[in-house]
Amino acid sequence: MVQPSFSHPRSDPSSSTSSSPTAALDAFLDNQHQSYFEELYKSEAVCLCVLRSLPPVPRHIILHHLWSHQPLRTTEVKSFLQLDIQTSIQDVDEIMRPALNRKILHPMMLKKNKMLWPSNDAFKKGLRNALTGLGTSNSFGVPFDRDDDAEIPSQEVLVAYGEEAFEGILKYMVSSGLGIGFSVARPQAEVLELLHISGLMIDPTDATGQNPNLNKMTITSKGFQFLLEDRQTQLWEVLMYYLTAKEANSERSAEVLSMFFSLGCMQLGQDYSASKSFPHALSALNDLAQYGFIYRPSPDSNQFFPTHLATALCSGDAAATKSQDADEKRFLILETNYKIYAYTSNELEIAILNLFVDIRIRYPNLVVGKLDRKNVKSAMEKGISANQIISYLSSHAHPQMYNSPPPLLHPTIVDQLHLWDRERNRLKMEDTVMLEFFSKELFEDTETESKANAALQLSVPNQKFLFIEPQTKAAITDFVKERQNQLRSGF
Repeated sequence: MVQPSFSHPRSDPSSSTSSSPTAALDAFLDNQHQSYFEELYKSEAVCLCVLRSLPPVPRHIILHHLWSHQPLRTTEVKSFLQLDIQTSIQDVDEIMRPALNRKILHPMMLKKNKMLWPSNDAFKKGLRNALTGLGTSNSFGVPFDRDDDAEIPSQEVLVAYGEEAFEGILKYMVSSGLGIGFSVARPQAEVLELLHISGLMIDPTDATGQNPNLNKMTITSKGFQFLLEDRQTQLWEVLMYYLTAKEANSERSAEVLSMFFSLGCMQLGQDYSASKSFPHALSALNDLAQYGFIYRPSPDSNQFFPTHLATALCSGDAAATKSQDADEKRFLILETNYKIYAYTSNELEIAILNLFVDIRIRYPNLVVGKLDRKNVKSAMEKGISANQIISYLSSHAHPQMYNSPPPLLHPTIVDQLHLWDRERNRLKMEDTVMLEFFSKELFEDTETESKANAALQLSVPNQKFLFIEPQTKAAITDFVKERQNQLRSGF
């Protein structure tokens, strides 16, 4: 069995960013206490998914030590990694840091003149049960008891359903910001409320942000950035927004998070019993149907099918969360003259391109446009950065572009995007008060006084101009009048 990983390989051209797609999940778990993990590790599915999320080295060490009844010693880690025996304790501790952060190991301690890490018994037991099939928590799902001749949706139907549901939300977000009319249904109120709570959409007419009109919601700069993320990153961010909202309502989030991991371990095309698989998280399961994570034959049915959005959560394969194969998602050809050819008919992809590309020609399966200063800067004003545009162009580059010598994107284009991004910060607007002098002596005395009081913004000696802070205007003006009278009196 191939051991999946959450991290994006840097050599994988489908990676849109170098950061992990589970960054939102990692940030959430990093803020949890030991007791939270103890509750999570009651689920065998959680233990297996957390193991998969570790980097290769600590993952293999944990598996190597899984059946041992003794604490993990630093000398064992050094021997396993063929490190010099003189390697510092701090360096070895840093290697195992990911396992320590997930409370799989307890902090290093000294016992009988040996430095070692005690294991988390709850995690060890859960992982052993996951690998041997001895668990009793039903965390991998309980198959639905149905008739053998009952019709069930195919994998293709489930993928299409999940993609349509989630892309419908993204299309709604895009259309709210660009005025693009998509033939897509308005998301349900619960979805819109979550988009508002997460800051992806706001009601511009709601000054307090407490009573938004869901019919007037529009996308924010954070929402535009969200659109450019790869699909798996988007999914985990949405799930973490949902989990945070649950915690804000004083609900138990550990059971809901365990359900996310369980869905990630389920099989696409298999149906499961909702009441037996998640008896304590049925309401959360119903909510996930609105985002396309699961399919139910009817709203009150006990039978549900996880879609590809759910089953790929813990696989580490971002492409598995998409309905199109890898080549279909790599549709962009970018020339050195800034022209872009997009071989796609997907409305959402075209709308996202429209954020920063001047689209000039559109055929049934081809869009031709150009990266220009006006459109790129307009996108940057909405909160999209140059790095995000570069990442999007790289992750969606056509396979033909890989036939050219590296780098994938020409340095001229990359540099120009960064320059356009920096143009926004070239000028800084500040309120000021300008003073003009006709006497060189009075100008120099006022300049000295302004510097002494930290009031001076700019001095132009050739033209005898001083620019001072507005709040110091009264004090500096009084000084000028007083000093002017002294000069006239001969003092």
